[in-house]
Amino acid sequence: MPPPRPVVVVIEEQPELGKVLGEVLGTEGFEVVQVRSATDALDALNQQTVAFLVSDLTMPGHAGADALASVTAAFPELPVIVIRAQRDDDIPFFGPWRRDGSRLLLRRPFRLDDLVGAAREVFGDRHPA
Repeated sequence: MPPPRPVVVVIEEQPELGKVLGEVLGTEGFEVVQVRSATDALDALNQQTVAFLVSDLTMPGHAGADALASVTAAFPELPVIVIRAQRDDDIPFFGPWRRDGSRLLLRRPFRLDDLVGAAREVFGDRHPA
């Protein structure tokens, strides 16, 4: 029996985009759990072992950094790929994360190959496909 596929949680408020992200990561060998909020992500993270998180920085009813802060406070070692559209200064929000190599930033618009590359980078040599 093959080993279970690594689980990835995708936080995306737009269901269509979340589905596309899930399909791409699924073809790369990951099991994808799609959620629409940080609260739902925390529930998923508490129920299973998760390889990494993909999160849109814009979430309904939350400033994305605040919503992500609750997730990263509860799971500080969890690798995170952040999707962000804003073009302002990312250093206050993102700078410390990038130094440890487990957090990556994808700017909208991005190519799906960029997501695959980011997934491979945060998951490392343990790539499932």
